[in-house]
Amino acid sequence: MKSLVMGVQSYLSILLFISIAQAEELPPSKMAISAPNVYIASDSEGFSTYKYNAGFLPLYEHGEKYTGVSYQHNYFTQSGWDSSAEVYTLLTKAINPRTGLGYNANIGYNLENGHKLITTDSNYGFRVTDSTKAELMLNRDRVETQNSLNNGIYYTLGAASVEQQVLERVTAIGMVGNMYFSDTNTRPIVRAKLIYDLVPDYGLTAQLRFRQYRDTNITVPNNYFNPDHYTETMIAFGARKRISGWMLSGTAGVGRQKVNQDGSTTTQLYEFAATSPVASTSYYFKTRVGYGKSAGFLGPNYFYRYVMEEIIFPF
Repeated sequence: MKSLVMGVQSYLSILLFISIAQAEELPPSKMAISAPNVYIASDSEGFSTYKYNAGFLPLYEHGEKYTGVSYQHNYFTQSGWDSSAEVYTLLTKAINPRTGLGYNANIGYNLENGHKLITTDSNYGFRVTDSTKAELMLNRDRVETQNSLNNGIYYTLGAASVEQQVLERVTAIGMVGNMYFSDTNTRPIVRAKLIYDLVPDYGLTAQLRFRQYRDTNITVPNNYFNPDHYTETMIAFGARKRISGWMLSGTAGVGRQKVNQDGSTTTQLYEFAATSPVASTSYYFKTRVGYGKSAGFLGPNYFYRYVMEEIIFPF
């Protein structure tokens, strides 16, 4: 675990150094303000999440390439209970809008209920061959349930994925990872996706999705949903289209899940996203809304819904 944390720090330090070095070699960038940014979510167990964020980006080139700092206020409620946190983050990002490759690195300081935590939500995507892409991911944050927030439970997730174009219109994506919880539980994770381009000109795809994980310690208190085994298989349809410079995308899927030795039940996933032209000199805006139904503490019919919005004003 110590080696993983040290690896996190080294990984972030390298990316931050690269970003600063590149900034010194290029002409002066614009500056930008990122505010107001909002994430709101609620679920069938009465748990609600509100996150409000504002950032200052002294090095800004476009909506997917910048360096700066941000402040975020988190607020959680459930059945008369509430908790809040302050999060301070140093971040840098350089993503190629055409390929989706590049890096997003950040390191934050989260203070909640007297519990202090260094957080990150970072990834690095790169091309291995003309038909193969890879991505490395590192995420460390609090587990957002009432018990976990009260007790300071957090997780660290390390994962890697590979995207391979199998045929002209068929792409396969595989991901493996391991989530380490601070309450001694670990969760190996496997995900896979097979995508077929139904109508390439309109960005319509058919997808077969699979995910599976298991928890190594199911005797820990009810800090979060931690079954012995969880498996889900889903059929989904996706759409992605650029209209007047805006990128619009959506996914709709229905599947079956199996928790431990119980019988299989239905799962659902619906998401929609919109992003403004990335190189706009007036503003950069993106939003996403979603709904998902899967298993949770109270059985197989747990559901959640969320909406997020981010806007950046360069100057």
